[in-house]
Amino acid sequence: MQAKVHSESDVVVAGGGPSGLIAAIAAARAGAKTVLVEQYGFLGGMATAASVGPFSPFHYDDQQITMGIPQELVERLMAAGGSTGHLKCVPEYGSGSYMAYFDREVYKTVAFDMCLEAGVRLLLHSFVADAVVDGKVVRGIEVTNKSGRQHVLGKVTVDATGDGDVAARAGAEVKWGRESDQLAQPMTMFFEMANVDVDKVIAYIEANPDDFEWTSRLYSRTPLPKSINQTYFVAQGFRKSVAEAKAKNELNMGRDTVLLQSTMREGTIVFNSTRVGKLKGTDADDFTKAEIEGRRQAMSLAAFMKKYVTGFENAYVSSTGIQIGVRESRHVVGDYVLQKDDVVEGKRFADVIARGFFPVDIHDPSGSKGYHAGGSTWIKPKGPYDIPLRCLMPKGIEGLFLTGRNISASHEAHGSLRVQGTAFAIGHGSGAAAAVAALSGVSTHAIDYRKVQKLLLSQHANLELEGIPADATA
Repeated sequence: MQAKVHSESDVVVAGGGPSGLIAAIAAARAGAKTVLVEQYGFLGGMATAASVGPFSPFHYDDQQITMGIPQELVERLMAAGGSTGHLKCVPEYGSGSYMAYFDREVYKTVAFDMCLEAGVRLLLHSFVADAVVDGKVVRGIEVTNKSGRQHVLGKVTVDATGDGDVAARAGAEVKWGRESDQLAQPMTMFFEMANVDVDKVIAYIEANPDDFEWTSRLYSRTPLPKSINQTYFVAQGFRKSVAEAKAKNELNMGRDTVLLQSTMREGTIVFNSTRVGKLKGTDADDFTKAEIEGRRQAMSLAAFMKKYVTGFENAYVSSTGIQIGVRESRHVVGDYVLQKDDVVEGKRFADVIARGFFPVDIHDPSGSKGYHAGGSTWIKPKGPYDIPLRCLMPKGIEGLFLTGRNISASHEAHGSLRVQGTAFAIGHGSGAAAAVAALSGVSTHAIDYRKVQKLLLSQHANLELEGIPADATA
């Protein structure tokens, strides 16, 4: 069956996760006719589909780096009773400087509201099947949905699929995982347990610091609404109990410690503890295996918590992710490949369209070890770093911008920029770039980055253009 044309617009955004959501709003507010395509019936990406939360920092130390439309999203969530706002994490090791907790259901509605107010046309329940390509120029995407096969065409397309699906189907060069063995960071099935006696859990953590790899408490600068949880913490540990349960074959979990933290709801704890490695989220059979294994691990861990950990005696699994969370997959090769040293040294670029700041955070791609055991990586940058527009341009492909975790970056650099706080900022940059290219009629590789920066600054993004060295490559 031949695909029918669904729409023709200025900008097509493929994927409604954190980067795609912000990209679509940014492009539409700039005056570009914009269509946002999403495979689920809601927006938010891993935050809403895989229960990944809270939002990772918008900050480097106490300096807020991510601003503009992403900050507006947080403020809209707060106004709707769906976010704590940015809470300071003490100490920051393992989580970053701040985290913003959110309610997934409120997020879904606020995301719709912000898109529709901006004039974004939404196309939900539509899966990206292919790229519509004329030679080496992307003209849009082909989707599969209840209406059949449809072409969603645009002057510029933004690949916000997370996995670089559009770029790969358009023939872009891609790499996978780390260079040494092509293994990516493991996938995780997030889940929540309710009816937890949190006071008992915190008391155990405070009385047994040697049983934990790290722990942190989170604090609000202003009083939190009384309608939400007031106490926030994150901890990774329970080493003794995990070792005992594994020795007795009573625990199936892909890592050697439990990572859990608070949610906005009193008595509810979320787990970032399952680990499914050595499978590809871009391979349908691998992805199926990962979903099955992730849920098995989640149920095993929940039973372990009830039996072994004080405070969980009467707890139960209250929710699981709609899908397993994918940290890493394809890295699309762009005009510039962001490197580990760029991140760690806080490198500046003349064509900056977003700023990163989160530590290089790599979960063990091949085993169960955490940071202290040497299997995982945590390296804090010396300062915020720039993400250049060239990282959003797939080499040799016109009409397409990358955004989110599939931008052009090494495995190590990706370990920093993959988090939601930075993905939001990259989305803002990609949406602005797409609007400038589409409305000015220039090719994506010929775009004037200064016009993109001007638009971003008008939308209150933080680029910190002063202080960029005169010899910074653009």
